[in-house]
Amino acid sequence: MSALLPEGGRRDAANRHRRGDPVVPYNFRRPDRVSREQMHSLHFLHDRFARNVATSLSAYLRTVVELSVVSVEQGSYAEFLTSVSDPTAFYALSINPFSELAALEITPPVAFAMIDRMLGGGGRIVSFNRALTEIEQNVVDSVVKLVLAGLTETWKPIVDLTFGIRARETRPQMLRVSAPNEVVVMIVFDIKVSEARGTISLCIPSDIVEQVGASFAHVWKRQRRELTEQERGWLLAGLGAVPVPVVPLIHTRLSANDVLALQEGDVLSLALPAAHAIDLQVGGIPKLKGHLAIGGGRLRVQIESRCDAPTSSLAGVA
Repeated sequence: MSALLPEGGRRDAANRHRRGDPVVPYNFRRPDRVSREQMHSLHFLHDRFARNVATSLSAYLRTVVELSVVSVEQGSYAEFLTSVSDPTAFYALSINPFSELAALEITPPVAFAMIDRMLGGGGRIVSFNRALTEIEQNVVDSVVKLVLAGLTETWKPIVDLTFGIRARETRPQMLRVSAPNEVVVMIVFDIKVSEARGTISLCIPSDIVEQVGASFAHVWKRQRRELTEQERGWLLAGLGAVPVPVVPLIHTRLSANDVLALQEGDVLSLALPAAHAIDLQVGGIPKLKGHLAIGGGRLRVQIESRCDAPTSSLAGVA
């Protein structure tokens, strides 16, 4: 090494050694292709992707989905293959307009929970030690397309590319995505669907990151993504089916002796005039005002106004 360095370089190295500067390990056989700043940008970029896709998947699957970035590392594609399950839900991804392929893996516990949820189940935890069937893969495809749409939207501020499904397999070794020694960026997400927990692993060729490296400065400009009309429809449909308690508030006060003396057949007088409006709580929050009414042999409440807009009037009987 001394023969490769000029005299000034050798003096600088000696000075750093005397100052006790930390020694940083460097692998000459596999140098890092992606800089540390770009790795931080990738982490930030996909952390935002995780938040957005968690919202979309929660609306699509109609259950709570949690998604977060666990790690962002670079290594060889062979190392990525050793880190994924077998069998599993494994996808080769096209990245237009680039010619290189990416890879995506969803661990079986999460894949089976998604399938159970989409086929009408509760997303329960299942422990099938088998590969997904063709029908099950078709079901998972719809979730993967939603994830890839989120990836495309997240990368749009950096570069105009489109992620798509090129091929799929249950045995990762049977699907050729890249050369074993090719350097890739491996992004691992922790995902929880209902009660099932697993990981989603994304593998992106380092060549693509290098080609768009100059554009990563724009990543630090935080941009809040607006929901699409389809996602807004999913949210409204999901929230519209949630039952909420509606409780009329009628209060009175009695002494403890009067409460103990109450017997069957006693009539309890309320400290509320018959013509006085009462409040209705929706989910524990006062939202409506109305009057007690009788119709069809049942006690009802005729809605007159909203608590947050006293001047408005709603006709009808609840």
